Amino acid sequence: MGRFAVQLAMCALCASLLLVITGCARAGRPRYAEVLGASGQEPGAALTEVGDKLRPPAGECRDRAREYLADHGTLVATLSPELRARTEDVMRGLHPIAQRVLDRVHGVWYARNIESAAAVFLTCGVDEVAATGGFILLDEAQFPFDRPLRDAEVPGLYWRALAADPAAVLGENDPLRRPRGSGEVGALHHAARYLLLHELGHALSLLTGEFVLDDALRMQVHGLDGFTGFSWKVMTTDGSTLPGTRGKTRVRAVVPRRSLDPMTWGSLLDTIGADPDPLVPGYALARPRRTPATLARDVCAGGLALVGAGFVTPTAARYPTEDFAEMFAHALLADEGKLLPGDHVIVDLPGCGRREIRSPYHAAPLGPKRAYLESALGLHSGRRATATL
Repeated sequence: MGRFAVQLAMCALCASLLLVITGCARAGRPRYAEVLGASGQEPGAALTEVGDKLRPPAGECRDRAREYLADHGTLVATLSPELRARTEDVMRGLHPIAQRVLDRVHGVWYARNIESAAAVFLTCGVDEVAATGGFILLDEAQFPFDRPLRDAEVPGLYWRALAADPAAVLGENDPLRRPRGSGEVGALHHAARYLLLHELGHALSLLTGEFVLDDALRMQVHGLDGFTGFSWKVMTTDGSTLPGTRGKTRVRAVVPRRSLDPMTWGSLLDTIGADPDPLVPGYALARPRRTPATLARDVCAGGLALVGAGFVTPTAARYPTEDFAEMFAHALLADEGKLLPGDHVIVDLPGCGRREIRSPYHAAPLGPKRAYLESALGLHSGRRATATL
């Protein structure tokens, strides 16, 4: 299974995230109604055509793409007719809310060998006044269309990243063991859909003003008055505890609000391949003293505490921007009837064995954050019945 299994649907932003709170000001509350009512249409109105969005990056976005890919990846020059047709089908079949966000970004295109990620949201050509901008790159090898994997199965695969042996978690029921070409998955259900939903979540969070760009075009937290405040808090710490901030006497770090202490949080990030050193105060200093037994103990405790901390997947616990992107994807899948309260996620944690966790998205600790986002997206009026299309 190789790279596909290990890095499934991992997302990367165009630049490293800083954990300090920025001083940028925002005018008013996040602009959901304005952004989701694109092009003069009502919020939630579907696009009639998406073909013009599947195009190579140009201008600033092309420069940003080349900068991000650097020596390890390249832009795909031309899409095969089949890849173009199938990708357009997936884009056309996105939830109407996702299509409204898609209407705001500059485009979607493929690259080869995106480092440590299946996709990247490039913060380029952003017009804060018009609420437009950004570009999505997909790794052409990460979601081949002949692999029978569904969008609603992707969150469970994220949870598997915590296991000592992810390939052994589900045995023969493992969706990644299904032979290529077996059991065709249509455009309304394919796993590539989840990847796009996650990246469009990044776009929406930026364009509505939940997050802001710093001078280096990095998405940053600048306050706790919106989405971020539900699961995150600010921790003031000595600058010496974080690589990259030495020389600063005090820094303000963004850390989980509850249920995860810094070392446990750092161990979880370490396990899923997210570098905890620049995010978790003191983790880099403690790393030399951390043994495999310590790591296993923390992953066990932290894995079981993730939902209580307000996170739908381990990926969501990486940083507030990832938290938003994961919640956005979950909210739309739930609205389509694909994620139900009675669902279970199987988790195999080092040191505490296999557990079943009831649907994280519908769990009580996520209730306030779920209600905030569903209301902002206009999903509180009812569920869409699209899962059987």
